[in-house]
Amino acid sequence: MKILERIFDAIEQGLGVLFLLVMFISVLIQIFFRYVLQSPLTWTEEASRYSFIWIVLLGAAFAVRKKEHVVMGVLVKRFPAYLQRYISLVLNSIILISLIYLLPISWSFFWFIKGVSAPTLGISWGFLFFSAPLSIGLMTIHTFIALFTTMRMEETRET
Repeated sequence: MKILERIFDAIEQGLGVLFLLVMFISVLIQIFFRYVLQSPLTWTEEASRYSFIWIVLLGAAFAVRKKEHVVMGVLVKRFPAYLQRYISLVLNSIILISLIYLLPISWSFFWFIKGVSAPTLGISWGFLFFSAPLSIGLMTIHTFIALFTTMRMEETRET
């Protein structure tokens, strides 16, 4: 399990930090060129926007893994302690079904759009849209693990 944890950290946190740096540096470059050199660049806005999309989607997967998703914590804690595990099972099941439904859709859209190039950067939009199937896939794995863990806890409690 520790190996999986390291892999997820490398993907979610490593890529998240990388894209945060890209966004930060591209905004700094844009500020410098716009206000100091009076010659704004066109590619920096697109680079920071794409980086932001990656950060948001990787952050969503990270939040699911750490069980920090806002709805989960707020909703589950509203129920009595003896019901919280069952509510968590139901919510994780609904989320898992939704993610399993979305995964092939996001994957097919990625394959559809990968041949189109971004207007300013000239890179494939597949690069941008790969963030969706990747984050949905990660969230699916995390939700399955959370569901399995909750079910195992219930089994051990009953025996």
